[in-house]
Amino acid sequence: MKPIILSLLVSLLTLGVAHAEEEQENELVEQLEATQGQPMDTLQEAMDALELRNDLLGVLLDKEDLTDGDLAIIQQLTDTIENALAKIDEELDIMRDRVQEVREGADGQDQQRVRESGKEYLERIKTLMQ
Repeated sequence: MKPIILSLLVSLLTLGVAHAEEEQENELVEQLEATQGQPMDTLQEAMDALELRNDLLGVLLDKEDLTDGDLAIIQQLTDTIENALAKIDEELDIMRDRVQEVREGADGQDQQRVRESGKEYLERIKTLMQ
């Protein structure tokens, strides 16, 4: 008798966990939809968004089978990942320009240009290096 009751309890717990996971998945989808495709104003915003979405994408890709809900979540994640990567690309262009200005300033003995462009470059690159 005890094994039957134990088996029944395990089955009920499994169903309860599956239902709780489904509720969490639905909540996650709602949160992602609310932030889907939002433009990134700063490099830090892009890095934060990328870190979170990459972590979530990794968890989903580790699953043996992807559900329709998983695919919907991945669609939301990748939309924001693309925006974050675009902002990072934009910031990298600015950093390249600043490094070029530092080099040109050094070549021309322009200490002011070297300092200003160098400091701006270093401030931006710190965000990427964290």
